Amino acid sequence: MSPLSKRDTGPNALRRGRTSVPHANYFVTVCLDPRLPVLVPRIAPDLLAEAQRLTADGAWTLRCLTVMPDHAHLFFSLGDRLTLSQAVARLKSKTQARIRTLGADWQQNFYDHQPRPSDSSEAIIRYIQLNPYAAGLVQQPDPWPYFYCREEDWTWFRDLTDGGRPFPEWLQ
Repeated sequence: MSPLSKRDTGPNALRRGRTSVPHANYFVTVCLDPRLPVLVPRIAPDLLAEAQRLTADGAWTLRCLTVMPDHAHLFFSLGDRLTLSQAVARLKSKTQARIRTLGADWQQNFYDHQPRPSDSSEAIIRYIQLNPYAAGLVQQPDPWPYFYCREEDWTWFRDLTDGGRPFPEWLQ
């Protein structure tokens, strides 16, 4: 087995193979460095507001988001105004100053996945909704207050849930 070069590891490895396709769906995770639990509750409203401004500006159409204490998961359709990296960089830059006052910063890079057209949006939205339950941050039947799903997706997704909340069997 040959050793990996510096180019193949670390933050640059996340960029390898990254594509930016207008109007494609993306599932993105952005994390803090260090992974301090400062996003909830202080930064979460700012993060959601900026993600919605990116929608209003045509950078993307936010479909779903959950803010966790030290990271956030986003599911969106990329617009045609910015590349994937530019859109995520804008989200980070608009919230960075407040995060820095709390002793953290955004990690330099981010994790992204471009689902295939045949991939289930339901599975992605379910994962995003379940993340705080799986982490033990909230218990059924309470809703996670830092979860957002746009109306067009919530209309069909809500019907697959227990009144907008995860079914107990999803949490096992």
